Amino acid sequence: MVCCVVTTVVAAVVVLILTVKFIYRYQSGRCTSKTRLVGKTAIVTGASAGIGKETARDLAQRGARVILACRNVEKAERVAEDIKKTTGNTDVVVRQVDTSDLTSVRKFAEDILRTETALHILVNNAGMSGMKKRKLTADGLEVTMATNHFGHFLLTNMLL
Repeated sequence: MVCCVVTTVVAAVVVLILTVKFIYRYQSGRCTSKTRLVGKTAIVTGASAGIGKETARDLAQRGARVILACRNVEKAERVAEDIKKTTGNTDVVVRQVDTSDLTSVRKFAEDILRTETALHILVNNAGMSGMKKRKLTADGLEVTMATNHFGHFLLTNMLL
């Protein structure tokens, strides 16, 4: 009798663990929204690789006008073409911005405010890490902080 109870408890715990693992693996960190974004404009910084690239692809797949805001225009143009091909959305454009350079951020924000009728989504994704030596930007800011924080702070505030 005791053996049967122990076996049942162990089986229940195993099922619970496997269920939690399944939910975590297939749901966590993923956007499961399928909301159509037709008529919406989105900016994704750092969209030429990694998470930014896939975020831009998802937004384009759902019908948004997507602006890839990147430092390397050539690389971003290749990504834009790939996104257009894979999603069928031709409203994917590239604009240059270097979030470590506040002058570049100001110019980018002013250009967006002048050329776009509306902005609905801003994904501040650009970032960097792994600098072995301390390096300052032209603005006198530490480059990692400028790229990851100050540039995005300025961009967000200018676009509000």
